[in-house]
Amino acid sequence: MDKCVKRLGMGITSGKAAKAVENQRARKLYEEIFDEDSPAFVDYYFRVKAAENEIFVVENEKQEILATLHLNPYKMMFCGEKAKTNYIVAVATRADCRHQGMMRSLLQASLQEMYRREETFTWLMPAAEAIYRPFGFRFIYEKNKMTVTADVLQRAETDENWQIHSDQEVSGDIFCEEAKKEDLAELACFAEKQLSKLAEVYTVHDIAYFEQRMQEVGCEGGSLILIRKEKEICGYFLALKKDREAWEIVVEDAVQKKAFPAVLHWFGASEEKCTFTAFPQIWEQYAQSENVPAIMGRIVHLERFVCCLKIKKEQEWKIRLTDSLVPENNGYFIIKTGIEGGNLIRVENLSEKEKKMFCSMDIGQLTEELFRLPVFLNEVV
Repeated sequence: MDKCVKRLGMGITSGKAAKAVENQRARKLYEEIFDEDSPAFVDYYFRVKAAENEIFVVENEKQEILATLHLNPYKMMFCGEKAKTNYIVAVATRADCRHQGMMRSLLQASLQEMYRREETFTWLMPAAEAIYRPFGFRFIYEKNKMTVTADVLQRAETDENWQIHSDQEVSGDIFCEEAKKEDLAELACFAEKQLSKLAEVYTVHDIAYFEQRMQEVGCEGGSLILIRKEKEICGYFLALKKDREAWEIVVEDAVQKKAFPAVLHWFGASEEKCTFTAFPQIWEQYAQSENVPAIMGRIVHLERFVCCLKIKKEQEWKIRLTDSLVPENNGYFIIKTGIEGGNLIRVENLSEKEKKMFCSMDIGQLTEELFRLPVFLNEVV
């Protein structure tokens, strides 16, 4: 059976709506493989994300889609500069077509396209590390997670340091409320200021970003919640109140302790536990927490990545690099990094003696070595 790798919508030039219609062809396989996603979320994904993303597929001669890989575009802050990246999602193969190398073909085709556009790196949330590690992906971000039990909830209601005075007044006028569209400009300004303190790598949280997050979480009955000190935004988080879950909890440094009971109070008094993910580190004193590996990344365009990389400590590597999916990254290189960015020198015509001075690495090992940066990535599909 003949099969080919292609990108959906390649011949379409009439705009997002037409592209989204073409990308709808991938929906059947998506629903078959990712059956845990609600119909409301799948509707949102193919209405909003599929209007802007790229979907690589493997087709047979009947134009049946056998496997997919989606590239969802994200603007990223990378060492103080804006960079275009892609979040790889919805990597799926039809059950009767697995173990035929389709996933490798899709990864190679998509990485080659990203390399052509000189994108620095790409990232994904793996179903299992072992699936993507052979293709050069390594964990670049882990998130803290904790369960707040009933006794902590009770203490928040009774401790004089956490005393709740009214529905809209908690620990010095800090309270939580659901975000509205008119709040998003202020929230975007707050997020940029706060996230730049937290990490060197994070998605750009502009108004459009938060609009999508509101739609995204709203599909599951969730909300984007603001933390306010009197009238000013001092934090935010995403939450499913019915499931008592909150994630991406970003809070201004000065009010992090006082924000904890305010967030608990927003969920309401209950004997049930709350689950927090990606929260201020200072909150770890209130309940046992764990760090969970979450996002894997991979260098795409070596030269662009090194040029953007800003590291306080100046370092130099001499490496012989192998990249089985992006052969343009193969070769002998001298890599220098520093506070102003990096420099990549390709070295050729080496003698056998000179070659022995270079350390052999594959792209995964180099990703692990160079990606020692503070990262904050809390996206879903």
